[in-house]
Amino acid sequence: MKKTVMIVDDQLGIRLLLEEIIKSEGHSVFTAENGKEALDKIEQTKPDLLLIDFKLPIMDGHTLIQQLEQQDIRIPTILMSGLADEAAKKCEGLETVKQVFAKPFNVEEARRHINRLLELQ
Repeated sequence: MKKTVMIVDDQLGIRLLLEEIIKSEGHSVFTAENGKEALDKIEQTKPDLLLIDFKLPIMDGHTLIQQLEQQDIRIPTILMSGLADEAAKKCEGLETVKQVFAKPFNVEEARRHINRLLELQ
């Protein structure tokens, strides 16, 4: 079944890579460059899965996830960060964070985790 994934990352290369992975699995994708843009888009269209970079301009990934949870918008989330341990520690207690990817990440490993989480939806 086709699912929708939102990628939130300020690096175009990461967005394009993840978009290619997800589309090759038959799912649809939309993207945002920062947390504020993501929040606005999620209010219009709620995805089945979020892939969010920890360090973002305007509104970082942690703040975005907090705001979504405060608004009772519960979307399974994969958090991505070059500082994965720091990101995981800061996001402890956020119930929607299901996985933390260290950047750079293994493409096949990313594909497996994305598909696993989408199957649970």
